[in-house]
Amino acid sequence: MTSEITIRPAEEFDVPKLVRLLRRSWLVTWAPELPWEAVQAFAAADRARLHAETGWNSFTVAARGNMLLGMVHPDRDVIDALHVDPACWNDGVGSKLLSVAERQIASSYAVARLEVRSFNTRARAFYARRGWVEVRRYPGTECGARSRMSRCRGLFECLQRRAVLARA
Repeated sequence: MTSEITIRPAEEFDVPKLVRLLRRSWLVTWAPELPWEAVQAFAAADRARLHAETGWNSFTVAARGNMLLGMVHPDRDVIDALHVDPACWNDGVGSKLLSVAERQIASSYAVARLEVRSFNTRARAFYARRGWVEVRRYPGTECGARSRMSRCRGLFECLQRRAVLARA
């Protein structure tokens, strides 16, 4: 890639691209792990559109030219969402977005938190490489379905990281 990644606040004109990004991220990462009924529920509810249309003004996005590569949504001391277009995995987009969110949280909180689905081993490894530590697992649902991962005690993991580390 020749052009640089730009990190900026999302703007209303990003909403259609955010919808596509969120749908693609969910379908590539989560859909293969859930029962077909849960995938159908996700599509029917169009949660990606709802999330993009109602939350865009609190998102930070990564872009390269006109292409939206990823988004992050920090909310108080929680990273509520971090999605990267699967075509851009391993390009540093997620690391840049995570750093922005960590700095934002570190300005007001001592500890940052996030949740990640237990089946999302790619995300779990990503966060672990960046100093995040699992503090507990607990049950949950996604679109009305439990994870098919029988070895996991639950669908969610709660991770945290001392936000002061993110100030560096």
